Amino acid sequence: MDQTPERRLRVGIIHPDLGIGGAERLVVDTAVELQNKGHIVEIFTSYFDPKRCFEPARDGTLKVHHMKTLIPRSLGGMFHSIFSILQQLSLVLQMLLSILMFHYPGTIPKWLFRALSSAPALEPFDVFLMDQQSFGVPWVKILGFTRVVFYCHFPDKELSNTIAKQKAIARGDSGPSAFRQLYRLPLDLIEEGTMDYADKIMVNSEFTSKHFIKSFYRLRRAPRVVYPGINLSSFESKAVVKSVGKLMANSDVMTPIQKGIHEIVTDGSRPLLLSINRFEAKKNVALALDAFAGMNKELTGSQRAKNHRLILAGGYDRRVKDNIDTLNELQKQATDLGLNHITLFYDPAPFEPPASMPREGELEQASVIFLPSLPGPLLNTLLVNASIEVLLYTPTDEHFGIVPLEAMACGIPVLATNTGGPVESIVDAGWDGAAKRFTNEAGTGLLRHPTKNVWTGAIVAMLSMSEAERARISKAARQRVKDKFSVEAMGSHIESVIIEAEGKGRVTLEEGMLQWASSIGVFLLMMFAYVWMLRGMNQARAAAGLV
Repeated sequence: MDQTPERRLRVGIIHPDLGIGGAERLVVDTAVELQNKGHIVEIFTSYFDPKRCFEPARDGTLKVHHMKTLIPRSLGGMFHSIFSILQQLSLVLQMLLSILMFHYPGTIPKWLFRALSSAPALEPFDVFLMDQQSFGVPWVKILGFTRVVFYCHFPDKELSNTIAKQKAIARGDSGPSAFRQLYRLPLDLIEEGTMDYADKIMVNSEFTSKHFIKSFYRLRRAPRVVYPGINLSSFESKAVVKSVGKLMANSDVMTPIQKGIHEIVTDGSRPLLLSINRFEAKKNVALALDAFAGMNKELTGSQRAKNHRLILAGGYDRRVKDNIDTLNELQKQATDLGLNHITLFYDPAPFEPPASMPREGELEQASVIFLPSLPGPLLNTLLVNASIEVLLYTPTDEHFGIVPLEAMACGIPVLATNTGGPVESIVDAGWDGAAKRFTNEAGTGLLRHPTKNVWTGAIVAMLSMSEAERARISKAARQRVKDKFSVEAMGSHIESVIIEAEGKGRVTLEEGMLQWASSIGVFLLMMFAYVWMLRGMNQARAAAGLV
């Protein structure tokens, strides 16, 4: 029910790509909750596709400004970080120009204003909430004279370094190249410097908080942990049916493949294992395939006769090479493991005719189904499907992980890695192999080391649980989400942080200039130290006769 706050705030939310993912889910849910509490919320994003977003962003519940830009995501698949900074700068400058035009209408011709900004003239905001990319924080705060709250999903420097190390190992190298380290140095300094401009900083888990303090130790700031939450009512049967009805109503004519996908996600004829993750290498979905293949070999008798199926669903963007490569590698892996598989896209690629459904026998034989970019209502339909026996959550060191919460809200036992945010959201049920029973009555799933054999054994254990154990885990899972991870709790917490930031008063010019000067001073000092270090290394190499 809507509430009236002590003061109705105008809140601007800036997010780079309003697609489908955990960060996007948090942004959309936060916006809806703040609106429900009586605040005025508008979202600004550099990329928005109504066919690839969450329902409130599509159906008019939320006001979304798509700040269009000619700046690409990358150059030849490289320099993603630099171009993401430039895209955010484009977004911020367009938005600030729109606010300026509200104060001074007619300052520039309308045709020129429309060419320079994708948004109409905008009434100023009381506070901004930004996430993922911190480069725009000082511009919004100083040029917009507005307080800024930043939500850090994970330090970009840490995330980038982890991905680089994984790629280096895959190439057979010991670590990232010297060129990459030089490339990242100024970006890491910029991330740290611009982060400090935020009036309040939040993170999504204790795990992320520890990495934040480690990565940005010079800031001497302890961020506030605000767990993402989920809307429990969206997983009620009536709400799921209603959302699917809206999806179907928005389609002029449903294609055969769309009708087929509807049948697959509601099919209750065989037990299902489910994985929901973006198709990215770092999500380690390959572990689910390996463990599923191992499970098929381990199951015997009546369990094997049930003919389990694995569904791999999640975000997929045809603009992102990592998504394309990851799906291709997973398809090849399934073939190599001897698993019959099919891939079904709900929406065809641009300029391509809709694909036809596989033949009935081919679909029946498929033990693995890939469903890239499945619309949100159909993902929820999958989660409430009574045939789902286990959710497999494969990422290692995931910063938080919203999917396990969604599964727990539906009473589905979760198997996740014993790392990162899932350790805070999932309660391990314990497993006594000798007695073949779960030992922790408060358990909501299993947390296990991410290796094939360990996960194979964990899946077999979860499939063998009794109806009483399943009912107990289901009840504990729902209660845990309700008590600690509801969207209402998240919204209230974020509202309190926003009110605290706005309560600091309007940003003064003196405050802004002091922060600009301090940031520039730190940057120049770091550059001097860096040059001095390189000079010393060259002298040492010369003395050793290496140059």
